[in-house]
Amino acid sequence: MPTVQTLRTERLALRPLALDDVDAYYAVYGDPRTWEHLPSGRHTSRDESERAITASIDSRRRYGFAHCAVLLREPLGELRAGVFLGSAGAKMLDFDAWNLGYRFAPEAWGHGFATEAAAVALATAQSTRPGTPVTARVLGNNAGSIRVLERIGLERQWRGRSAHRDGTADARPSTPGGTTHLERVIYADRVLDDETLDAVIALG
Repeated sequence: MPTVQTLRTERLALRPLALDDVDAYYAVYGDPRTWEHLPSGRHTSRDESERAITASIDSRRRYGFAHCAVLLREPLGELRAGVFLGSAGAKMLDFDAWNLGYRFAPEAWGHGFATEAAAVALATAQSTRPGTPVTARVLGNNAGSIRVLERIGLERQWRGRSAHRDGTADARPSTPGGTTHLERVIYADRVLDDETLDAVIALG
């Protein structure tokens, strides 16, 4: 399967992540401000970011698309051309569904970059594997990300606080660092069949 190379929007370039990006990637993913809604997800070591990039490289080889480095094409305010803004793209899950995601440095917030990058990532995932649904999971209290997903045309499939499809509370105590007790919202580019929806819900 041919892999997708650099994508371009009006203001952004999305190119495949490389191990040379580790320091810039870790600066974003290790910044507590980028994990305001899920502090436990923050990368606590450079090695963690390196593993994430390696997984993205492997996924791209296998499925044709993955997460990308997002770079600014032209200077904007204090942001210089070519600066690493963050990452955006889609990851193939352990079943036949993409998971759309993005994360940007705080300095890049407020310019509409997330919507711009997410839109081209969605279109690329759809064209790379048209038969595979594109999903996205977001915390219920993350109004900004919910707006982005709705702007790019994804539709809500489920909302709940645990891995229970009916949204009822999980009676088991949550594990340290677990997220199943948090309210999640699941979006997708099409209606998900029951098996796929259940699998996405189970991801927490």
